[in-house]
Amino acid sequence: MNANLRAQFPSLNPASNPQPHGVRLAFLDSAASALKPQAVIDAHSRVLSGPYANIHRGLYHNSATTTAAYEAARAQVAFFLGLPVGGENSLVFTRNTTEAINLVAHSFAKPRLKPGGAIVLTELEHHANIVPWQMVAAATGAVIRVIPLAADRHSLDLSNAEALLRGATVLALTHMSNVLGVRPPLTHLVPLAKRLGVAVLLDGSQAAVHGPINLTELAKLGVDFWCMTGHKLYGPTGVGLLWGRPELLATMPPYQGGGDMIEQVKLPTGTTFAAPPARFEAGTPAIAEAIALGAAAGWVQQHGWAAIQAHEQAMAVQLSAALADLGFIEVYSPPHTGIAAFNVRGAHPADVATLLDQQGVAVRSGHHCAMPLMSALGLPQGCLRASIGIYTTAADLTQLAQALIKAQRLLVP
Repeated sequence: MNANLRAQFPSLNPASNPQPHGVRLAFLDSAASALKPQAVIDAHSRVLSGPYANIHRGLYHNSATTTAAYEAARAQVAFFLGLPVGGENSLVFTRNTTEAINLVAHSFAKPRLKPGGAIVLTELEHHANIVPWQMVAAATGAVIRVIPLAADRHSLDLSNAEALLRGATVLALTHMSNVLGVRPPLTHLVPLAKRLGVAVLLDGSQAAVHGPINLTELAKLGVDFWCMTGHKLYGPTGVGLLWGRPELLATMPPYQGGGDMIEQVKLPTGTTFAAPPARFEAGTPAIAEAIALGAAAGWVQQHGWAAIQAHEQAMAVQLSAALADLGFIEVYSPPHTGIAAFNVRGAHPADVATLLDQQGVAVRSGHHCAMPLMSALGLPQGCLRASIGIYTTAADLTQLAQALIKAQRLLVP
């Protein structure tokens, strides 16, 4: 990657953003939320600076201009995700992945579930792809079936997958694990689910950051819904999106009611709703955030996936090597995924993370919003996680290794 790329992130610039504890910042928590390049910050600021107005409502210049920018962002993201012209109408702006999954759970799955029905998940899932399905199952009398981890503790045991999917309504699974960095075998699971009449939702929050996503190809494979959040793709918080097959979105009732999702409102009853995507975007949306998400997609495209992936793969190899060279580290993720889950033997992950922070190294500790996975891994206290981004450098990974050596000396007798 361009040597000046790190300078595009104000959070990493000591001149504009004093570093914690007065030492260089090695930010290795991009899997939780990525830092923002100046181009995205500027795009967000430009919306709020004007000409600004609410969208889809006014006939005056500011409203029309902001509306056009909002819908242009939808088209930009659609192009980024491999949809054809017109495909943007199958993209719904949401607050985040969590809201997108809740939308599908309540608007698509809930009307189709009956007592004894089933939803299939995996042990790799983030809580956002577990709890909404548990709520809908409890409300309908359906059950949750789980595809477990295999004996290697980072792939899925597919030996009973067909039996688990038979008679189910939805298979909801991660496109890329936020803890281990592994990807489920979609070319096996998705066609199997479709052959059995099961709808498929993919949580694309991590996958969208590390390589090109082609929703047209995923639709051909059999995926019915795909979602992501903006803040992991170098974009702002408070905005994400849901893609759904147009024919399915057209049959789904609105998830929330209010302004901008109506066709006509009548009293006491008789209100009708707009076509998708407006049907699922009730109220004033995150206007500036959606436009900035479009800018983030454009910024990634500008740098090019080939260069990004080559850089990230080099950093992933170095991260795995750095941890492997430390004899006191237990690593739970397979090598070279760019997301390393690990612990220091004999030390609590929270204590290690605190000492790393004092040395300028930012990693995540705890359960990573994946308690069932931590249980399957036998980690009741959770673990540490180091994750790379487009701005990660070899110096960051050297700093991590040196900080771990010092933390181990201080914590382990």
